[in-house]
Amino acid sequence: MDALGFIETKGLLAAIEGADAMLKAAAVTLLEKNISGGGLVTISVSGEVSAVQASVEAGTAAISRIEGAELVSHHVIARPYDDISKIIATSAPVAAAKEISREVAQSPASAEGQAQPAPAEEKVEVEEAPKTEPEVLKEEIEAPAVQESAPKTEEVAPKTPKAKEAAPQFKPAELRKMKISKVRQIARSLEGISLTNEEVKKATKKTLIDAIINVTRQIEE
Repeated sequence: MDALGFIETKGLLAAIEGADAMLKAAAVTLLEKNISGGGLVTISVSGEVSAVQASVEAGTAAISRIEGAELVSHHVIARPYDDISKIIATSAPVAAAKEISREVAQSPASAEGQAQPAPAEEKVEVEEAPKTEPEVLKEEIEAPAVQESAPKTEEVAPKTPKAKEAAPQFKPAELRKMKISKVRQIARSLEGISLTNEEVKKATKKTLIDAIINVTRQIEE
């Protein structure tokens, strides 16, 4: 232990904020929190001299930023004498707690207090009665399964020929009023038209109308 650092505040909130800032600012070890009369709280840390000085400065600065917080005093003791450990904690209490818990775990009283496992209950084996099912019954059960697995044949009704649909009626006067794109669309939809798709794409409006009239007449006949 090279140095001890102390911060004394009035109120617990300021002490907690100061301790947090001290531990974050430098590599120091938190020793203890001591609460005395009048609301005074003392935080003590240990570590290298430079680290403790930096942590104490950071703690005082953090407390000053809290509205209403009161910093009573702060101090750093470099290279404290060994007998100082008689009045304050000079090492973290975590190690002592681990030693106490280890001693309690190893004591014979704790070993005797452990509950012994209860004896396992004896298992009683029960012999199952032999099954006396007739083989004939098994065959009767298996027979329907074979019948169910047989493929089902469905009767297909003969398709009746559909009645010939009536041919759409197109009048030349109506076709002339339409746009050429609409006339091309009608020409492509008619079956048996004398023009191919390429010819329909390049044909004039008059050629398309003549082809549509011719194919509708053929359908009617």
